Parts: sequence; C-alpha cells; structure tokens
Amino acid sequence: MTVPHVAVLGAGVTGLAGAYRLRRLLPPGARITVLEGSSRVGGALRTTELAGVRFDIGAEAFLVRRREAIALVTELGLGAELVHPTAAGPTVRAGGRTVPLPSRTVLGLPGSPDDVAGVLSPEGLARVAAEPETPLCWEPGSDAAVGALLRSRAGDELVDRLVDPLLGGVYAGRADALGLRATLPAVATALDRGA
Repeated sequence: MTVPHVAVLGAGVTGLAGAYRLRRLLPPGARITVLEGSSRVGGALRTTELAGVRFDIGAEAFLVRRREAIALVTELGLGAELVHPTAAGPTVRAGGRTVPLPSRTVLGLPGSPDDVAGVLSPEGLARVAAEPETPLCWEPGSDAAVGALLRSRAGDELVDRLVDPLLGGVYAGRADALGLRATLPAVATALDRGA
C-alpha cells in the first residue's frame, strides 16, 4: 500500500488546522507537508509591538455558535486560554469617529437602513434602502465572494464600514476574498432555494 503524501498550502490558521486534522485522519506514516510562501507561519495572526507593549493582532475571535472551533481549542489543550468578551460593547470607526456597532445587524448586515443610520452616509443608507429592489445574480451551487455580492446589492460603504471589519475580526480575511458558503453557509443555502 502506498503511503499518502499530502501538501497543505498555507501555514495560516486554516492551513495549520487542516494539517492537524489530516494527521488525525490519515494512517500512521502518512506524510503531510505544509507549504508557506512567507517567512513565518500564522497567516494574519502575529505579535506586534506598540509603545513598548507586545500584543497579538489578526483574527482574535471566532464565532461561538461554531462548536468545531471550541472543540479544536479544547482538543489542543488551550481551553483554559479562552478569553470571553467583556461587557463593553463593540465599536467601529465610521466617518472619522468611533460609534457603537449597530445592534440590529448580523456580521454587519442590517435588517433595515434605520439599523445603520449612525454609521453610513445618506448615500450609503440610500443604497441599503434600495437593496430589496436590486436584482440578485445568483446561480444555485455557486460561491460568490461576500464582498462582491454585497457591494453589488448594498454598496461599497456598507461593506467597507461594517461587513469587512467584522468578517476580518472573525475570519482574518477581507470580505472580497471570503466565499459566502464558508462564512455564511445558511445564507448561501437560502439563496440556493430561491430566497
């Protein structure tokens, strides 16, 4: 029997988690090679220094509703290292000022323009208001980038001011580079069904 040899592209969180999972699934003796284009592992996660204080930057959070993330952290023996959110509410920078994150949004997506009135300009609010009437270009089974799909429907401002920062904090990626199925699978499934 041939011993499997698998290459994992990228040594960010996803690549390292994938290699770890492969190690657990493949037979003993299987070779796993992680290839990384930069000089270090960790992807968007890294430690930096500001005013003499070292701190970690990158995707510092994950969605608790995804049990797999908590299970992996626990399996790796890091469960005691988890830090849960404080009572302080989240904020975003919009229009040169810090404002509370609108509470009636899901990853930056508002239910109505009123939900993001303190964050978007009048032009941005108009784009959000026009979204329900904007034709949807969606092929069932496809996987558009979240940013491209939302920009075409609700405008750049919503993506740039709300969606991109929130997805970046959770997925360590830009909305224009994250597939809808990976980030919001329930939305992709609903679109497949004609929602």
